[in-house]
Amino acid sequence: MIFEKASIVDGSGGKRFSTDLALLGERIARIGDCSSLEARQRIDARALVLAPGFIDVHAHSEQRWFEPRSSAGFLAAGITTAIEGARNSSLTAEQAGDLRGSLRLNLAFVASPRREEIERGACGLSVRFGDAPPSEDALRVAKDAGIPLVVHLRNRERELLASLDEALALARTYEMPLHIARFSYAYGEDRALVHVALERLDAHRARGLPVSCDLFPYIADESALGALFPSTTLSRVRNDDTALAAMLHARLHYGDRWGRISLRAVRDERALADLGASIEAIAARRRLSCERTALALLDELGAETPLLHRSLNEEDLATILSAEFACIGTADASYSFDEDPFRLRHPRAYGSFPRLFSRFVRVLHALALEEAVRRCSALPARIFGLRDRGEIREGAFADLVLFDERTIADTATYESPVRAPVGIRAVFVNGAAVYGAPMGEIAYPGRILERQ
Repeated sequence: MIFEKASIVDGSGGKRFSTDLALLGERIARIGDCSSLEARQRIDARALVLAPGFIDVHAHSEQRWFEPRSSAGFLAAGITTAIEGARNSSLTAEQAGDLRGSLRLNLAFVASPRREEIERGACGLSVRFGDAPPSEDALRVAKDAGIPLVVHLRNRERELLASLDEALALARTYEMPLHIARFSYAYGEDRALVHVALERLDAHRARGLPVSCDLFPYIADESALGALFPSTTLSRVRNDDTALAAMLHARLHYGDRWGRISLRAVRDERALADLGASIEAIAARRRLSCERTALALLDELGAETPLLHRSLNEEDLATILSAEFACIGTADASYSFDEDPFRLRHPRAYGSFPRLFSRFVRVLHALALEEAVRRCSALPARIFGLRDRGEIREGAFADLVLFDERTIADTATYESPVRAPVGIRAVFVNGAAVYGAPMGEIAYPGRILERQ
């Protein structure tokens, strides 16, 4: 296959250039004039950008890959590699073997803090502050393996800096590269924290220790209904004293923000009026306080019921993206385009990468297109040690995205999230077309990446 006269943005951050590109099997065979080469297919790529396939550094699809068409949402967004397991344990070798014939994406895995998973070839070590600390043995094995420490900061609104300092201290102690997961939704109402946190990361980098982070480019985050209340109340919400304590806790912490917290799942059609509605609106219909309404929903629907919390500022997102070590992670799973009538997903699962280009490159000018491509490809490949991926160069794997820079955009919204992006013409994984015109959507088995 040959792409003719493509505007190639190679992932390095350097300026684009226009030329031909030829594929041979899974690899890029030639970059340059290919007019004399024979090819089964030639694609006229004039006026289109050809970029490395996007790498999602923070995906949560571990338990969904066995479902039909589960990779469709990621492929439509140009994602060709997903790094899984940052929240949960990485899959076992046996599970990974079962996946080989069912995927179209490449997968890499981050391990929980256990020696055996690191030795199995994990590309990172995941730690969630607030849970049990990682063992010294696991940290030393991870350091020897040269993999990054992937940290979920605790209580991002009220303990962000203290948690960040813990992560930085741990990385310095073991001289490990540090990656902060979900850095974007941490800041609540205190705008100054963004700059203070970035200054601390810059000071860490000045010591010669690598640091990076990921974010999704939306002002709303998804959390569980149970997170609104102290954990001690969750199993005893019918007790009056405990319920009162829970309501006081919610009132103190959420105050006038109930209009920005919306319900994302219900159990049946009788409650569809509540789906997507704010807690404030549901409370008005029930003629209850917002705190009592939230507690009633907890009793009716359970602690794991998802909420959408519009708690960010777009200027803060742009500020984080200005850091050269920031890349994109959906913090979500890849889904098919089948809608669930009782569940509204977060649009980040369908639109995170296209939104980076439409909103933060084309509208806000927070990044140049070449730099945005680097954040989606070469930077995450370098952070997680993915060899021969993330760049367009001869000999590299042919993970590619062909898109129109004038029209690439997310169309998924908070109200209607199951919608494919526009402007992405074709996606290729290991040299095979897996999504888009002019070749149609073609099934292709993916592979489990081995870190080298």
